[in-house]
Amino acid sequence: MPDVIVDATEPIALVGGAEIAPEVIKILQTLTDIFVAADGGADHLLANHIIPRAVIGDFDSISPAARQKFAPQLVHNADEDTTDLDKVLNRITAPAIIGAGFLGGRLDHSFASLNVLARFSDKGLFLLSEIDCCFRCPDQGLRITLPVGTAISVLPMGDLLATSSGLHWDMDRLPLHPAGFVSSSNRTVREAVQITVTGPALITLPVAHLETAINAVRAV
Repeated sequence: MPDVIVDATEPIALVGGAEIAPEVIKILQTLTDIFVAADGGADHLLANHIIPRAVIGDFDSISPAARQKFAPQLVHNADEDTTDLDKVLNRITAPAIIGAGFLGGRLDHSFASLNVLARFSDKGLFLLSEIDCCFRCPDQGLRITLPVGTAISVLPMGDLLATSSGLHWDMDRLPLHPAGFVSSSNRTVREAVQITVTGPALITLPVAHLETAINAVRAV
């Protein structure tokens, strides 16, 4: 196991190389001042005058300007069998890791990021797009308080059974599968929501509820 190079007691903002809306960077800055870049994500930090604790990757997409600016923070990993997101998650720890710049752009890159999210069940990883946040449902289940009418989806990353309360389309040990039924475009009908699953499932919520989601996962 590689040595941990950033060990934080507060959330870490992890920035990848896919397109990031300016408002998403602002969201990250309201949650933490600890930033780590995955390869070309360093260029987003350079453009926003943010100094990372580390820049980790195989450096196939970082610009010469970011490479020069952040030379002391560069941590090279040439492993071709892992994504940049994999490489970074193996070197950082925090109560929550909030990733932006991993969804959007190339579809295969986005899918690979969701694959990592499903596999790293113990990292407290949250991935952001411009409108949504996405995280793995804790194995112990999720209890979360949301406004009535909040959009929510339960997306299976394997064969599993899902049970919920507080949703418009509640589930009672409903079989979900990536190539079968998925609980997308659901919504809350009560503020108190509970979801349990028997396998890896991703929860999506509007990005406005990111902090609520982080607190709910950390409370498990």
